[in-house]
Amino acid sequence: MITIKEVAKEAGVSITTVSRVMNNRGYISAETRGKVEGAMKKLNYQPNQLARSFHSKKTFYIGLLIPDVTIPFFTEMTGRIETRLHKQGYKLFLCNAKGRGTDEVQYLNMLFQNKVDGIIIGTHMLKTEDYRAIELPVVALDVTLSDSIPIVSSDHAKGGRLATEEFVRNQCKCVIQLVGDVNIKTPSFIRNNVFSQILKENNIRCINYSMKNSELSRERYYSIAKKIFEEYPQIDGVFSTDLVVANVMKYLLDIGKKIPEDVKIVGYDGGDVAKLMYPSMTYVEQPFDLIADKIVDILLRKINGEKISSSIVLPEIKLVRGMTT
Repeated sequence: MITIKEVAKEAGVSITTVSRVMNNRGYISAETRGKVEGAMKKLNYQPNQLARSFHSKKTFYIGLLIPDVTIPFFTEMTGRIETRLHKQGYKLFLCNAKGRGTDEVQYLNMLFQNKVDGIIIGTHMLKTEDYRAIELPVVALDVTLSDSIPIVSSDHAKGGRLATEEFVRNQCKCVIQLVGDVNIKTPSFIRNNVFSQILKENNIRCINYSMKNSELSRERYYSIAKKIFEEYPQIDGVFSTDLVVANVMKYLLDIGKKIPEDVKIVGYDGGDVAKLMYPSMTYVEQPFDLIADKIVDILLRKINGEKISSSIVLPEIKLVRGMTT
């Protein structure tokens, strides 16, 4: 069995340095960390989890609490977060709350019982004081929990502006924006407000359709598309998340509408759903990799004792123009 001493010798560093890398403690330069991780990989060294936990007083488990893993944004984020945590020696508990407050409470209790080192939360079905009372390092994933919990999100104001400019550029007259439950506080509502305001400034009618939690499913999006076009046949532009507009596109093609001649479509997220659509979708792409980098970095820093309360807004958001505008 390979020992930590052999890893240190292969990497050309001390045993203490190898231990600090494995336990993510103290400052380690990127070069040194790379040498140690390279040596561990080359020698196929597997750290003893019990020994690590004993020495560091950590379990090396992290909880990820999200509303639904089938929502493309969370599908994209879950894999990236898990990969980054794995590189730092952490295991992930994935908690899929399905948009239900009771499930969220049960998952939080399970995470407390398993003594996780920290939690990433992307859902918001409880009261602010419930999140504030969590006595563990917590970081919010694109959701507002409380003033004391840092949020990592995209620059949604910029995202809303980029999307709106496409409809203005194409001289649309009536655009509908399909949004999530307005009672749930998320930074993405900045996007919705910016979108509506810019359309108004350009004398373009903006219809805002708020989808209830019960409507947030693949099965319901197609019927929502049917409902809104029967009620507003004059719509010539649609903006929402990729999965929603993908179903709108399917409905429009099924009833003989031409895209983009009759209706312009812009999606939001830029994950696999958007990239696999035909005709190719115009979409605003969120920086998934950077979000994962930042949220893991902040959480691990909090676990190591840093006091971090300020939120991070990532400006690296861009428009990718396809065949739907």
